[in-house]
Amino acid sequence: AAFVARYEGRVNHIIIWNEPNLTLEWGYRMVDAAGYVELLKTIYPRAHAANPDVVILAGALAPTLEPEGSPVGLNDLIYLEQMYAAGAAPYFDALAAHAYGFAFPPETPPAPDALNFRRVELLREIMIAHDDGEKPVYVTEAGWNDHPFWVHRVRSGQRVTYTIAAYEWARQHWPWCRCVAMWAFRYPAPTRSYLDHFEFVTADFEPRAVYLKVQEYTGCNGPID
Repeated sequence: AAFVARYEGRVNHIIIWNEPNLTLEWGYRMVDAAGYVELLKTIYPRAHAANPDVVILAGALAPTLEPEGSPVGLNDLIYLEQMYAAGAAPYFDALAAHAYGFAFPPETPPAPDALNFRRVELLREIMIAHDDGEKPVYVTEAGWNDHPFWVHRVRSGQRVTYTIAAYEWARQHWPWCRCVAMWAFRYPAPTRSYLDHFEFVTADFEPRAVYLKVQEYTGCNGPID
């Protein structure tokens, strides 16, 4: 509430937590959708009282196929169902979702047992099934990785092609999606791992090929600020 009041008019979209369906992100504890909903119930009215225009995004769910009881996390589709069962619907204004493509092209159809860019469409179906379809979805992380030794890698040229095609897919097919934010613009320092190959520019602000192509696609050809 203090944050949204302080930055009213400048920051009006707030994501509550990140990937709460992974134990790594949930304080190395077993994930707990009902506990996450209690967090939303506490935050939502206070934040809106402080700034009536704030948009509270819930979820930011990690795409994963982990079953119930896994020490790693919980399938994002199951987790969202559990959120609704716990009464989440009145306590968020939009759903945040992560839509990584892994090794698949962006147009690959979604399936409950597959992880790909269009998996977010299955989350959308759950929202509609719970009469929550008027809320938008914000893809707050997405993208492909071209590290030569990562198991889910794509080639550098594929990363560029898939990224542009993903923007186009969302533009043409997802009227309910307000944003597709690719991960990640830049890290403050090199990780010296496959994670560096999610960047659009290096830690030294050197643009990667994907950055230059997205710059061309958007028509924004100015310098990196």
